[in-house]
Amino acid sequence: MLNRNNGCRFMEFTWKGYKCIYLENEVIRVEIIVDKGTDIVEFLYKEKDIDFMWRSPIPTYPSSKLIQTASSKTGNFIDYYPGGWQEIFPNGGGICEYKGAVLGLHGEVALLPWEYEIIENSKERIVIKFGVHTYRTPFDLEKTILMESGKPYITIDEEVFNLAGEEMDFIWRHHPTFGKPFLSEDCSINIKKAKVKVIPSNGESFTNLKQIEGEWPFVEGINGKNIDISKVPSESENISDVIFLSEIEEGYCEIINERIKIGFFMEFPKEVFRYIWFWRIAKGSCNYPWYGRNYNIALEPFSSLPVLTEAIKRNDQLKLKEMSSLKVKLKAEVRKV
Repeated sequence: MLNRNNGCRFMEFTWKGYKCIYLENEVIRVEIIVDKGTDIVEFLYKEKDIDFMWRSPIPTYPSSKLIQTASSKTGNFIDYYPGGWQEIFPNGGGICEYKGAVLGLHGEVALLPWEYEIIENSKERIVIKFGVHTYRTPFDLEKTILMESGKPYITIDEEVFNLAGEEMDFIWRHHPTFGKPFLSEDCSINIKKAKVKVIPSNGESFTNLKQIEGEWPFVEGINGKNIDISKVPSESENISDVIFLSEIEEGYCEIINERIKIGFFMEFPKEVFRYIWFWRIAKGSCNYPWYGRNYNIALEPFSSLPVLTEAIKRNDQLKLKEMSSLKVKLKAEVRKV
C-alpha cells in the first residue's frame, strides 16, 4: 500500500516470498522483513543516500525453496541471515536445551513470521504494531515502531509476555550490524565507561588483541601495547573479535563516520540490556560461515552473556513469573556531526 508521496508513508510488498514493509519520511527509510523476524535490512539516510545496515554475503533464498544440504550443529540462523538488524530471543549465542526444548543459535523469533497491524497512518505519523508467538517456548513478543514526519529516528516500544503457568528464563538482544558504504576506518564508536572482555579466539579467526579484560576503550594488544578498540579497523586489517562490554554507564551506543559527518545512535534501557556485545570483522574470520569475506561492526544491546543455560548458572538471565510481562523502549537515530 503506497498511500501518499510525501510526509510519513509506508508500503507493503513481497520480496522473494517474504512479506515486507517500507516505512519512510522526509529523512530516513526503513525496510522490515515481516515474515522473517521483522529484520530491519535497510536504515537509509536519504540526504547522503547512505544505508547503515550491513548486507551478509550469504544469499537470501525464498524460504519455501531453500533446501538445506544438512542440519547445522547450531541451528538455522546463519542460513537465513541477510545482515541488518535482528531481534534475538529467548536464547542468544550457541545452541542449548532449556526445560526440554532445544533452542538454536540466537533463539526463535529471528526465524519466525510476525503479524502486524497498522495503528496510525497519517502524513504526520506512522505507527505499526508487530507481534509473534514462540513455539518452543511460551512467550508472546509485541513491538510497536513509530516514525514521525521530519524526524531522523524510529522508536521501538516492546513488551514480552510469559504465557506459561510457571516462571520462565530468557535472554534478549537487539543485533544491528553496520557495513559499507557507511563503515570505514573513518568510523569511531562512542560508549561511556564500561568493562571490556575479549573472548578467546576459536582458531579460525585472527585478532590483534590479547584475550584479556580491560576498561573501555583500551585493550592490550598482542604486541603488548594498548589498542583503542573504539577506532574501527580498516577493511584490510585481517582481524575478527567478539567483545563483551559490561557495567555500562549509560544505555546508549553510537558509531560515527567522521569523514562524511554522520552517525547512528541507539538508546536502550540499561537495567534490561545490561551488556553490549561488540562484534567486529575486517576480513579476519576464516572457514564457515564467513570465509574471509566480511567487513562489519555490530553493537548489540543485550540482557546477558551467552548462552541461556549458562546465563542461568551465572544468574544474569532475565526472568518472568507466570502470566507476567516486561516492557522496554529503544530509539535508533541518524545524527549529523
